[in-house]
Amino acid sequence: MIRKTIQTISHYLNASIHGCEHPETMIEGVAIDSRKVEKNTLYIPMIGARADGHQFIADVMKSGAAASLWQKDHTPYPDYPLILVDDTLKALQDLARAYMQDLNCLVIGVTGSNGKTSCKDMLYSVFSPVKKTQRTEGNHNNEIGLPLTVLDLDQDVEVAILEMGMEGFDEISFLCSIAQPDISIITTIGSAHMENLGSKKNIARAKCEILQHTKPNGLFLYNKESSEIDEVLKEIEVEPSIQLHSFGKDGEIYIEGAIDHSRDGIAFRCSALEKAVHLNVLGDFQASNALPVIFTALHQGLSEEQILYGLSHIQMTKMRTQRLRIGQAIVIDDTYKSNPESACVAIDTLMHVPAQKHIAVLSDMLDLGPEENQLHEKVGQYALEQGVDLVFCTGPLSRYTAQGAQDKGQWFESKEDLLVALRPYLKEDCAMVIKGSRAMTMDTVVSNLQGE
Repeated sequence: MIRKTIQTISHYLNASIHGCEHPETMIEGVAIDSRKVEKNTLYIPMIGARADGHQFIADVMKSGAAASLWQKDHTPYPDYPLILVDDTLKALQDLARAYMQDLNCLVIGVTGSNGKTSCKDMLYSVFSPVKKTQRTEGNHNNEIGLPLTVLDLDQDVEVAILEMGMEGFDEISFLCSIAQPDISIITTIGSAHMENLGSKKNIARAKCEILQHTKPNGLFLYNKESSEIDEVLKEIEVEPSIQLHSFGKDGEIYIEGAIDHSRDGIAFRCSALEKAVHLNVLGDFQASNALPVIFTALHQGLSEEQILYGLSHIQMTKMRTQRLRIGQAIVIDDTYKSNPESACVAIDTLMHVPAQKHIAVLSDMLDLGPEENQLHEKVGQYALEQGVDLVFCTGPLSRYTAQGAQDKGQWFESKEDLLVALRPYLKEDCAMVIKGSRAMTMDTVVSNLQGE
């Protein structure tokens, strides 16, 4: 985490100090949540719709905060060590940007409609046994989360793996102004954020902002199977010193032959390695997510043995294709988000798990625009075509998913009704995948099943 004096931080921000007798005091980490302040923390009060963090200043000082950023328009100033700024959110971002410039580490930026968290987790698993490596935790991939991730990096970090999310244009550009990636990866282009951006090509344009902000002499990796990226690359100016490489079918690094499946993971051969790759995670799509990881690791001089070891010991972020054993059933918790592409991939993953019965538990996919009803119905149709035994759905839009699954589909008005239907299958040789957009909170279905 950041360890700088109050004086140094004020210099980073070109800000004045108020009420501080000891500007040489060392700050150790930052917090925007007053409940997470510890000794010597720098508190950064955020102004939200429900609360203004400035009102908790007395509490954070009692908890041991060394100082607080303070928005100048909040007068009178309390008699605590304060660093006065025009806007606390902007100051958080500016502080992260300045701190990143102080670090001497390899920065790997990862974005994409699907697979960016899995790719990030794989990169961490490969690099962390070899170099001091830190990564984005949870979903800290936006204009607040990414600066917090940067400020959590240690001064001696060697590899920083930073995930970047977006909902519209210019957001990746802004995040890159903080992250300053040496290596940039786009995992896929999908339908997520179609409502905001209107087309997959526009989504590709927004994602390709990461290339336009990659450092000179850097590396850019993209999925060749997302044809929209190639279209965008023909339209934009690219720093000549950046190396552009592709992965996937027709890419420079690709999967050779068929993928083998077991209850414990997958195995495949990669064009860049001599030995087979074993991943301890489920889903053919994870093989695709591993390709830029393999390329990046080889580019950075890691050995084949180091790469294979890391990929066989992946610790996935929760709610992202997380394999659980509940009773006699294998449950795939993929509840963090959903869109048509990832829902179909989840169904493919389900059907590759050896089991007597396969159940898809699906909820609504949000932000799909005017075709949302048809897109839900198509997912149900896909489940039917792939041979899913039961398609259990909940959520208003998922009525159409159940409709698309025909006699295999069933819609439940509430999660409680859904749970009643699911519980008996935990006693069978069954595999089920549970998926929905984050706002549908399908993770509560998983936690309820785990409580059985």
